[in-house]
Amino acid sequence: MRDDNNFSFILPPEECSGARIRLVGGKAASLGELTKANIPVPPFIVISSEAYREYVKHNGLENAIELLDDTEDESRLLNLAGKIRSEILKAPYPTGLKRELMEAYGKLVSRWEVIAVRSSATLEDAADASFAGQYETFLGIRSFDQLLDSVKRCYASLFNDRSVLYRKRLKKKNSEAYMAVVVQSLVRARSAGVMFTLNPTNGDPSVVVIESSWGLGEAVVKGEVIPDSYVVSKVTGEVLKVRKSGNKPIKYETTEDGELLTIMNPPEAHELSLSSDEAVYLAEIGVRLENHYGRPQDVEWVVDKNLRFPDNLFVVQSRPATVSPTTSRASELSSIPVLDRMVRILKAKP
Repeated sequence: MRDDNNFSFILPPEECSGARIRLVGGKAASLGELTKANIPVPPFIVISSEAYREYVKHNGLENAIELLDDTEDESRLLNLAGKIRSEILKAPYPTGLKRELMEAYGKLVSRWEVIAVRSSATLEDAADASFAGQYETFLGIRSFDQLLDSVKRCYASLFNDRSVLYRKRLKKKNSEAYMAVVVQSLVRARSAGVMFTLNPTNGDPSVVVIESSWGLGEAVVKGEVIPDSYVVSKVTGEVLKVRKSGNKPIKYETTEDGELLTIMNPPEAHELSLSSDEAVYLAEIGVRLENHYGRPQDVEWVVDKNLRFPDNLFVVQSRPATVSPTTSRASELSSIPVLDRMVRILKAKP
């Protein structure tokens, strides 16, 4: 797309990679690597971090952001961050950037109809830090005005309280953190969830563990449901264990015109949200990802309800799993509830 249209701020998937993380951010770099590894991902483009920098410069926000780096008092730091968020949300777009976004959006809608807008920060999922879940994602975008607003909100989320405090703890400068934005075809999710290419509760590297629920993956990621669980052997490719959850009281989904719906107590709540064939194929993808990156992965995936197996399975993100392949931690955490164990392990350093 960039070559054909001479865009300055918008990049196609083939221009995204781990080597360009400062330009495309962690999420887009991951998607680009997935594309190179022939992993199925929803089609996407990236609004590069150069667009964010142009936006900040155009609106004279550099000094305010640099002031964050010189502020030690926490309450003052958060007050300044709140003011920066407010300024970002009300500031105008540079003319050139807005023109490129309008041209790109027209092409995207004609091909994809409904899109998702996802933050892709340049410090996200860095080797010594994980900002996972700290930035904004917007689903069901159906108009150019919604796109513009969503991109601004992604920019503003770079300075949310949690992220600013986390950067302060890691001694990373706010003035050196940039935000790219992934604009992606919105999959009509039948079910979605996360996958670990080792057992996150005990580090067993011989299995893949899949957590699944109905609709979009937000309910799983936010911990609003107890997901169905599948354990698949890497050695035999068999499903070793299935746990059907009876506690899936909420489902997020999009209508055909892109409206985001929240459904309480969906009728399928007590049914398994993933077939055995789908679980096995997901596990195969997980093993390919692990081999490609050379270490265990934490993967977000989705099943499109409008497509047939196996073309209905997509990976939307893969990051290093922050749990070591060892069984030594199981006894240490055995008295803690399963979901709490997973949270503790996934927040731990490798």
